[in-house]
Amino acid sequence: MPRDESDKSGGEKVMTFAGHLGELRRALVISSLALLAGMIVGVIVSDFLDRLLRAPIDGLLPAGSDQPVFLGIFEPIFYRLKLGFIGGLVLASPVIFQQLWWFIAPALYPRERKLALPFILLATTFFAGGVVFCYAVILPQAAAFAVSQMTDNTRLILSLQNYLSQSAMFLLAFGLVFETPLLVFALCFLGVVRAATMARFRKYVLLGAFVVSAIITPTPDAFNQALVAVPMYLLFELGVLAGRLAERRRKPPSP
Repeated sequence: MPRDESDKSGGEKVMTFAGHLGELRRALVISSLALLAGMIVGVIVSDFLDRLLRAPIDGLLPAGSDQPVFLGIFEPIFYRLKLGFIGGLVLASPVIFQQLWWFIAPALYPRERKLALPFILLATTFFAGGVVFCYAVILPQAAAFAVSQMTDNTRLILSLQNYLSQSAMFLLAFGLVFETPLLVFALCFLGVVRAATMARFRKYVLLGAFVVSAIITPTPDAFNQALVAVPMYLLFELGVLAGRLAERRRKPPSP
């Protein structure tokens, strides 16, 4: 992305609407190319991704249930493409976050643009952390809970295509949820919300985290519930801390 040359002299240069559209188009093209490249790699290693996807449900299918199935002749193709897309999205996420940053950077002060590398690294780390947390903790718990709701006179026929779609929704959702601290930092920096206001909702967030964990965990023991609830609550606290840091940085630099 072409940078604003006036920054070197301390001046300000206003970008036109057409200029913003051009920068947006460039960011979208680069992000799409990165996603395509990642997707190609994902399709190549789709057998490995398939084994990873099935791991959370290994041993969960009740006796008498069929092996995972495809329900249409073309489903194996679409299944591999979806696996490749999910893998490609994870691989391309650093580039996507980088393009997002460079698109919004012209609206920031020069000293704030120095946060580019920390933003890209943190956004990628939080997103990957959310995906890993969902895969290692949430998916097995949610799948076990779902299977436990079956009655004795029912039989489970697992469609791999359907399971992949639902798992991808979980993985993407938790990847985005783990971006909460960065989102709160941005909102507090822009003055949309205040960290002190969010902090007053601590007890409700903690209660909500344990309610959600109680719903998706199949066992009533406190350990499994805390395994889900505590990270969710810590994300909120990290968001409040990030908001306070943002408020300290909100004042523009002195001329």
